[in-house]
Amino acid sequence: MVTRRFAVIAALAACAPKAAPLSVAVVVDGDPQISPTAVDGLSLAPRPVPAASPPPAPPRADAIVRARTAYAKGDFTTCESALAELDVTALLAAHDRGLAARTLFVAAACKWGATDKTGAQAIATRFASYGLAVPEVAVSPDVESAFGAAITAAGRATHAPLQITGEAGARLSLDGNEPTCTLPCTVDVGPGDHVLAVDTDGFVPAVKLVRTPSAPIAIEQQPAPAELAAMQWRARVGRGLPAADVVGARLLSHFVATSRIAYVHADTRLTGALVVDGKLVASATRDRGDEAELLSDLAYDGGLLHRPAFYQRPWFWIATTAVAAALAGTVWFFNRPVHTRLGP
Repeated sequence: MVTRRFAVIAALAACAPKAAPLSVAVVVDGDPQISPTAVDGLSLAPRPVPAASPPPAPPRADAIVRARTAYAKGDFTTCESALAELDVTALLAAHDRGLAARTLFVAAACKWGATDKTGAQAIATRFASYGLAVPEVAVSPDVESAFGAAITAAGRATHAPLQITGEAGARLSLDGNEPTCTLPCTVDVGPGDHVLAVDTDGFVPAVKLVRTPSAPIAIEQQPAPAELAAMQWRARVGRGLPAADVVGARLLSHFVATSRIAYVHADTRLTGALVVDGKLVASATRDRGDEAELLSDLAYDGGLLHRPAFYQRPWFWIATTAVAAALAGTVWFFNRPVHTRLGP
């Protein structure tokens, strides 16, 4: 009777209706193999880690060679058209101050050669406001003098504070130098043209050319598309930053484009993080080979699944059945019929 009762309870527990599995995207960094049905109650969809972003295309430095060749021949029209292929503002935004300096230096020389001295002096003034170093490029003494005068004037000019706002925490670089501060911030600049470039994860980099003195500057950034968000997330992980901190979790949600994401990284051990609606809700660590257990821990700690009560776990029913069987055997032993035989 006892065994039958336990068997009925076990059958009812096994036949209880189950909820539909929750869909979870799994971003896998390393070699773990994740089965879609590795965790009861979850439907797992493994996603590869985004590939590292390709290196940016090199600037058209050959334009400088063609411009210098044309300048040496006195062909100033060809010189200027060759340099038109180079955008100095973009070069400074990319921190290529050397190529920007050569571009402006040769451009001024070409204008001077074409008898546009005013245009050449304007370029020299712009060069000086960026604080660029004079490159080793052969030009006429008059052009060298124009640049020398512009640099001297810039050095004597009074600097003034420039307030810059935008996305909080965006890294600001001024005139192609390394980032100097994070927005909102104030920088001291001299009069003239300046290139402001901002970069922050989750947004498209932005560049603004301003002329100072100026009123406070606001730089707007557009949200990053999914491909850029993936590249930014991969770059952060490559720099050793957490994959699922506040920024990393937001980027993960953006490029995976689902509300529930598990991140699994394999090194000497397995580490994992669960992101729900762009926020980190659980993290866990397990030994290699325990991918299913790691994902179960994340699901339980993150509230996706409820930890089963002890009577819902398989080992409980195995142990219970064993105890019931032993009890039934004991009852049978002590209650078995006894036959007494008398006489020969």
